[in-house]
Amino acid sequence: MKAKTLISIFFLLPFVATVFNLQGLSVLYISVSVSQAMAYGFLALLAVGIFLSLKNMGTLSKTAGGWIAFYIIYYGFAIVASIIYDFPINFLASLVPIIYFFGFYIYLSVPENRTLFKKVALVSFVSSSLLGIFLFKINWDLDQGGIYIYNVDRSGGVLGDANNAALVAVIAFILLYVIYQPQTKLFKLFKLLLLILLFYSLVITFSTTGFVVFIISIIMLNLKFFTPKRIVLFTILLPLFYIILINLDSLTSGLDLTVPQRLKIKNIVNVLTFNVTEVNSSGRDSLLTNLLNYVYANPIIGNGLNFANSLRGHNTIIGVWADAGIFALLAFIIMLGNYFKNAIKNPSNIRYFSLSILTVLCVFMLSLQTVINQQYLIALFVYIGYIVDINNKEGYDFI
Repeated sequence: MKAKTLISIFFLLPFVATVFNLQGLSVLYISVSVSQAMAYGFLALLAVGIFLSLKNMGTLSKTAGGWIAFYIIYYGFAIVASIIYDFPINFLASLVPIIYFFGFYIYLSVPENRTLFKKVALVSFVSSSLLGIFLFKINWDLDQGGIYIYNVDRSGGVLGDANNAALVAVIAFILLYVIYQPQTKLFKLFKLLLLILLFYSLVITFSTTGFVVFIISIIMLNLKFFTPKRIVLFTILLPLFYIILINLDSLTSGLDLTVPQRLKIKNIVNVLTFNVTEVNSSGRDSLLTNLLNYVYANPIIGNGLNFANSLRGHNTIIGVWADAGIFALLAFIIMLGNYFKNAIKNPSNIRYFSLSILTVLCVFMLSLQTVINQQYLIALFVYIGYIVDINNKEGYDFI
């Protein structure tokens, strides 16, 4: 086996494993000890991969490198806060995202590695979403320990969470829509079928956030097609489309939906009609209010490393503030802003792809607490950093 192939396995195997949540599945079907051994094994693979890749590094991404400054500020303040307020630190667990970041920061500096990662990410995200459809059909739920005796209301996919499953589905749709460009009619039909299935995998999550970011992403990815004539046509059809959306509840009345599913559809209608007082946040508003109380108590240095996760605040951005204070929050916002700024500078094919991915990730930060802690999303952030930088400098075409 060639050294380059072996190095790629060291990086891509842990990435694929996190997309499919193999550790969570091993806890369910094997044992906790096996899951822990798997986690340490993946970290060992990454460590070896980093060591072997150091001498053949390419040009590092300045955009993705913004994470380094953020990590320094975040961990500096969060550790100090943990010591001052006696908040327990699980230091090894907190280092996992950093190890994945540095691993893929080095690995993806090589252009051919970016090409391979793109293909592996496409197949992994799409396959995970399609598997989520199957699991939903057999009434499988990770939190319920497998096949549930009652009907599962929302698809949680292999991750066991509807919003995380929706996030994966939307990213999978974007990757397939942009990266896979078949030339024959047969494979174009195959792509269309996959896109329909990915949309269905999103629908069965009944995720309001997922539905909103999907619409935003589709508009972004097709902005270049909005010629004056098409804008007129879109303007004419938009009211009809909007009427259909705000009447989803009545249009789906004949479907055999459960009460929670019906409430989720009403939630989408409330969002589209700007009826914000009736939008059900699934208790996240109370969780956020509780988290903000701790933010206001210690706004400068925060409350401690991974403090927000312990409270299940369901908000990544406010969680950074709660953990490490205002300076970490500012560093985080500046880093994300730099991503968007550099993405806009690119040619249209890169601009709209990268902006759609970044928008999906940032919007989901408002409803998920772990976007910057999930290893496969950290790798995706690094990849986006590279393609927006490389295209600015070299005109590199990632498709």
